[in-house]
Amino acid sequence: MSDQGQVGVALPQTVPQVVNPPRRSKKGIWIAVAVVAVLLLISSCCGLASWAALSGGSLPSGDAVAVIYIDSEIAGVGGTGLSGTSITPETIITQLRRAQDDGSIKAIILRIDSPGGTASASMEIAEEVARTTKPIIASIGDMGASGAYMVASQCDEIMATPSSDVGSIGVILTVADLSELYKKIGVKFTYLHEGVYKDAGAGQRALTATETAMFQSDMHLVYEQFIELVAKGRKLRTADVEKLATGWAWPGAKAKDLGLVDKLGNYRDAIKEAGRLGKIHGEPRIVTYRAETLSGLLNQLTGAIGFGGGLDALDLGSLRRSGPVTR
Repeated sequence: MSDQGQVGVALPQTVPQVVNPPRRSKKGIWIAVAVVAVLLLISSCCGLASWAALSGGSLPSGDAVAVIYIDSEIAGVGGTGLSGTSITPETIITQLRRAQDDGSIKAIILRIDSPGGTASASMEIAEEVARTTKPIIASIGDMGASGAYMVASQCDEIMATPSSDVGSIGVILTVADLSELYKKIGVKFTYLHEGVYKDAGAGQRALTATETAMFQSDMHLVYEQFIELVAKGRKLRTADVEKLATGWAWPGAKAKDLGLVDKLGNYRDAIKEAGRLGKIHGEPRIVTYRAETLSGLLNQLTGAIGFGGGLDALDLGSLRRSGPVTR
């Protein structure tokens, strides 16, 4: 059979289908870029804030003065003091130890603007101040009263403005008797307790004569401790401090005449005095310590880039759950 007799069959050819990959949304890409940028910014801010916390916003070189803020009530539990909550001993003691261990820190300023706080918390801070070997100056702003003055009294020097409220050496305990109110509104409480005095001062009844005497005795013990701390820190006779321990707060100028303040001056004057006590030549570098919170980091960051700077009474902590207060 000749080649001409052969019949050829044409096989269909499969044409590969080209599938275009789904196009990524430009909006999604920009979101991813924004997220990465924010993460990088946060990382940079944290690093910068940590650097600012250590250097006070300036290059970490040269001798420095550390500034520690006591700018709210003092209590065993609470916040950072930057938003009206209480200052805790842990916060201040940690900052004091940092300043003590930092070789570049030659002096410390306690920048005080506080009405005081609980007895035990104030004493914790005061004792740590007394242990610190570097020169410490208390710079009082609006108020350095009660437990805050207890802390200030352990410093090497106290500086206040002529109109600062200073002193208020005393102890107060408030016990509410709401029994008559409960009767009027028809509310009754049943307190189950072990220990005859366990419900003393709870508010559902008046104190008995025995309980009142016991509270007064405990308060007097803390009162004497307060006086002894001030006398020791200020190098005054106990009898002289007792005369001043009336719970009254005096203007800074009067407090200076009474021996409760060493010098009159503002924050800037305190920096100069701290530099002198720390034997720093020239303008001292300022290291500002703040509580390590988000607001604290933001404060450090803004200070580093050039925006911004840098209880009532002493009471018996064991008397009630909230504790007595120094006033």
